[in-house]
Amino acid sequence: MTGGKGIIFLFAESFFRKKLEIPLCLEIKEAVESSVFMQNYQQRCIMFSEISVMIIVNVIMATARDENEYRLTKYLLSNYDKSVRPARHTSEPVNVTFGLALTQIIDVDERNQILTTNCWLNQIWMDYGLVWNHSEFGDIKVVRIPADKVWRPDIILYNNADSQYNNAILSTNVIISSDGNLTWLSSAIFRSSCKINVAWFPFDEQNCSMKFASWSYDGFRVNVIIQTKEGDLSNYVENGEWDLITMLVERNEVYYSCCQEPYPDVTFHIVLRRRPLFYVFNLILPCMLITGIALLSFYMPSDSGEKVTLGITTLLSMTVFLMVIGESMPPTSDTVPLIGLYYAVVMTLVSLATAMSVVTLNIHHRGLHGNEVPSIVKKFVFGVLAKMLFIRVQFPDTLDSSNSMFCRMSNTKIIPDKDYCENGGISPKLHCSNNCITNLHRAIKNPMENFEIQFLKVLEKVYQTIERNEIRTTEQDRRDKIKSEWQHVALIIDRFLLWVFIISTLGTTFGILSMSPHARLY
Repeated sequence: MTGGKGIIFLFAESFFRKKLEIPLCLEIKEAVESSVFMQNYQQRCIMFSEISVMIIVNVIMATARDENEYRLTKYLLSNYDKSVRPARHTSEPVNVTFGLALTQIIDVDERNQILTTNCWLNQIWMDYGLVWNHSEFGDIKVVRIPADKVWRPDIILYNNADSQYNNAILSTNVIISSDGNLTWLSSAIFRSSCKINVAWFPFDEQNCSMKFASWSYDGFRVNVIIQTKEGDLSNYVENGEWDLITMLVERNEVYYSCCQEPYPDVTFHIVLRRRPLFYVFNLILPCMLITGIALLSFYMPSDSGEKVTLGITTLLSMTVFLMVIGESMPPTSDTVPLIGLYYAVVMTLVSLATAMSVVTLNIHHRGLHGNEVPSIVKKFVFGVLAKMLFIRVQFPDTLDSSNSMFCRMSNTKIIPDKDYCENGGISPKLHCSNNCITNLHRAIKNPMENFEIQFLKVLEKVYQTIERNEIRTTEQDRRDKIKSEWQHVALIIDRFLLWVFIISTLGTTFGILSMSPHARLY
């Protein structure tokens, strides 16, 4: 074969030198008189001749090689039956080396519990029906044949979750060596079932498995062998939601109830850790802000009338976020997600805050009924809570000033009741002295007697009117003081509950979110 190549090369070279180089050079020599130009052009002609010769030789060799490959393919497939297991003996298994290279985590569907991956498969086995002597076929040692023309192990994904599994694997060629070694490299997009554990969502890790095994052949017919103990991650593309921690490979032999033979499989364990930034920013942070707004209801004045409305609005907002979480989680009753537990606790706190707002509103308006604040409540609220919260309480001394005014009226003929001046009561009985009026009647002997009597009667009515006004004013002052005391009690309780719920909210937030064993990694 080597001698034939040399003859072809010499023939082509002499042909081009005679047909192209000499006539062209003679014509240009006669037309051009410059010797420098002549030398350059001769070099170019030689280069053109050599390139042309190389092209012709390559075309001839390629044609010869295509003929050899065509002849080899016909030779291999002429008496080949792809339905027969390629083993020398019936009792001898076909050893299939199975490998998987993970290139991309496409999606993790938590609700349907499906893992979608892009993988490259590598399957190697021996087929003694596809052996040839490479020296007889133009020294061809490797040939590529469509995979559907040779026997292939029926290794499939056992935990498949795709209804169109046949379209998942890309049909490619099989690389066949002259010694009968077959290598099938294919690409596939798998949708495998994965048990999603949402206990620590969104600070969770998921361990998804992909189990590959022969569907119809037992271990005595097709023996599946792992290629490496760890999966190939050399071409892996990072995912925006998940971090790939490890991908381990193990070989198992399973015995089913139907058969006594073992069924070996190769299982790839893919450990993924979620990146929680998206959920922290879109679910946890809004919940914290809404909770903070709900706690401000304790700081809102009771007279505004919006304390309970704010709490109810906050609960409705949290319910919307909780529905968003529920739509993305699988409908399982095995466990409650961590973020669901957090929302439940926070909503409970907000509900209690709303209920306590109703209680403080009731306390705030309790003074309208005229009921005095119990002494025990006064001592605890004004003596303990107020000092603890650094709140100074002052009440106007209105009743004492009214009492002193009643006592000063004793200089006139209006005589207040003794109990009032001595005990400081708030309902004095004012009356005009009968002796005073009798003495005045006896002393008047002039023509103006009737006028003075009428004047005294009018004066007595004026005194009675003043008495009623003073009683009314004193009673109003007493009610105002009672109302002010109840309002201060409600205010101090509001401030106390504000701090209690702030501490409770912060404690539950950091306590629950740090419960995850993976939270420290973030």
